[in-house]
Amino acid sequence: MSDKTLRYLVASVIVMLLVFQIGTLIASAFGMAWGAVSAVVVAAVSFFSARLARAGGRNSVWFLLPTILFTIIPLAYLIWHAWTAEVSGFERLAGFAPFLIGFAGPVLVLLLVYLELRKRTLKP
Repeated sequence: MSDKTLRYLVASVIVMLLVFQIGTLIASAFGMAWGAVSAVVVAAVSFFSARLARAGGRNSVWFLLPTILFTIIPLAYLIWHAWTAEVSGFERLAGFAPFLIGFAGPVLVLLLVYLELRKRTLKP
């Protein structure tokens, strides 16, 4: 596979992770219908951001900004939810582990891979 194809695959996986995480978060907080609507909105924003990043050439801010934003929003919600719950510190840490291991960590690794592949494909 070419670097360009790998870059598209990595970007697709990032978007899928974002759609799942935001959809699950909204569905658990407000119900299934709002979760489905938010998943569609996240997918649309990510799609248009990827198109803007592609049109921007070397500038990938349009792809990184919504990805970081959609990663920070669930993290802020989880932190707020953990601090308002009356549980021990270990239980708070255990509550963050699935988010960090299953979403935030993979998204950060995939962003690093995406940026490296972008550098390779944009070299003259």
